[in-house]
Amino acid sequence: MASRAGAGGGVRAGLTLFGEVVITGVLVAVLAAPLITALPALAAGIAHLRRQLTGDSVRMADVWADFTAACRALWPLALAFPAAALLLLWNLSLAETGLLPGGAAVRLVSMTALAVWAVLLLRTAAAWHRDATAGRAVREAAVAAREDLAGSLLLALAAVMCVVFVWMLLPMVLLAGGLLALAALAVQYRFAGKAAANGAESAEEPEGLSTTR
Repeated sequence: MASRAGAGGGVRAGLTLFGEVVITGVLVAVLAAPLITALPALAAGIAHLRRQLTGDSVRMADVWADFTAACRALWPLALAFPAAALLLLWNLSLAETGLLPGGAAVRLVSMTALAVWAVLLLRTAAAWHRDATAGRAVREAAVAAREDLAGSLLLALAAVMCVVFVWMLLPMVLLAGGLLALAALAVQYRFAGKAAANGAESAEEPEGLSTTR
């Protein structure tokens, strides 16, 4: 009986999280519609999912408060990220024409840069909170991207998968934001847990060495 109750609770928790991911996807899609608000929209979506996982408030008013706060704090990055994406997509479109010398190399560099762009965007959105500045958020994102290469690869793959989903079925754009927010949050938790485990091992190492001696 207890195992059945535990399994039922796990299913309910999973369905609740899935529902919040869907809601987050719709919210991110709506808030990111002007494109220059994509970063604040993702930051608000990630904060919403984080509150869901920690059992805090998940009111729509909190999402709007996060979004407006992120717009105020991250506006330089909110402008820079879409501008960089448009530049990279323009380079990629030129390479696709076949008229550009070294088009294959330009295509490869542009696609790699777009993957790095997506990773930094997601990590910056995950690093932001209401007390963080744009500079602090992007520095934390850069450090996490460099020190957690496996997580960065996972985020790049998540971004590629969402692009493929939207390309195959356009209405998936209403879910892509929630999936990206969940991926960014999962990678952030994974990296934090790994760092905490490494810190605990480092703290225990001197005692072990002294015992050995």
